[in-house]
Amino acid sequence: MTVYDKQRLLNECHRVLQYYLEKTERVMNLYQDTSETQYFLFALKGTMEFINGNKNADVPFLEKCINGLIAGQKGRKGSDRLSELRNELEEELILLKLRYNIK
Repeated sequence: MTVYDKQRLLNECHRVLQYYLEKTERVMNLYQDTSETQYFLFALKGTMEFINGNKNADVPFLEKCINGLIAGQKGRKGSDRLSELRNELEEELILLKLRYNIK
């Protein structure tokens, strides 16, 4: 993967995380959701900060972040809205992995 591809992957990771951060905040505010949704939001924020804090994020690092987020969605229960958010995020991350041929 070239430096350009790595930067594109990093940008896409940011885009996906930012989208789900904003969407989760809207859901939480609209429905006054439970602490489960707040925990999901904190996990997304933490991952975003982790990625932003690593100035030399390489593909294995981003792969670890993506795989960690995917693994964190499996087998989790919650409200229907939260389950939908988790499923959407997992699908989006799987597609991201396919686009960049990540294991």
